[in-house]
Amino acid sequence: MKAKIAVFFGGKSVEHEVSIITALHAVENIDRKKYEVVPIYVTKDNKMYAGEKIGDITNYNNIPKLLAESTQIIPANLGDKVALLRVEKKMFKDDVFDYIDIAFPIVHGTNVEDGTIEGFVKMLNIPFVGCDVISSALGMDKYACKEILRANNIPVIDGKLYTIKQFKDDEESLAKDIEESLNFPVIVKPVNLGSSVGISIAKDQKELKQSLEEAFTYASKILVEKAIMNLKEVNCSVIGDYEEAKASVC
Repeated sequence: MKAKIAVFFGGKSVEHEVSIITALHAVENIDRKKYEVVPIYVTKDNKMYAGEKIGDITNYNNIPKLLAESTQIIPANLGDKVALLRVEKKMFKDDVFDYIDIAFPIVHGTNVEDGTIEGFVKMLNIPFVGCDVISSALGMDKYACKEILRANNIPVIDGKLYTIKQFKDDEESLAKDIEESLNFPVIVKPVNLGSSVGISIAKDQKELKQSLEEAFTYASKILVEKAIMNLKEVNCSVIGDYEEAKASVC
């Protein structure tokens, strides 16, 4: 019997659409000789849907229609199994939509990739793909990650954390502190978003004001760092767990 993999994607995130694309590409490439795939779409208001059409990316140009033709479910422990239970009970239909054996979260951004969905599937007591709760949370929080690295003698760029309360209470003092502490140019980032959403470089006070306003529209906390203008991006993938991990070529 094939193991059933539940692929979770979407969620309440500004990177919702990116997650849909990433997940459904992965769904197409999972080895069907070994696994049965159950795509689970999480809407922007955190409702979960499954069904034949959920795994087809062409259906996402009309999401209301897609949801109307799919089944809202909620994963739950049922005996020694994890069941996908129908939210709306229907006459002559089993309350159980399906069963799953493994969770595969393919999510991006706040409210999903930051340990939230990892904690949810961990409570289901089934194996899941990817980082655990604490590493997911630390990986998404740029400031917390920086401080963990610094505490372990790994070099990091100087930076400071600021809150939206500080910004609203005294924007001028906050901007002055940034200029005096870090000097221009600086890079301003929402502290817990993925990709480059809300991130910008400020070379003077005018640009800094714009950068702060943009970053605080996405998060209540931001990280401001000294910007490196002549940079080289290095990509490195890692596979493994807390006992043993292997890094790719950089």
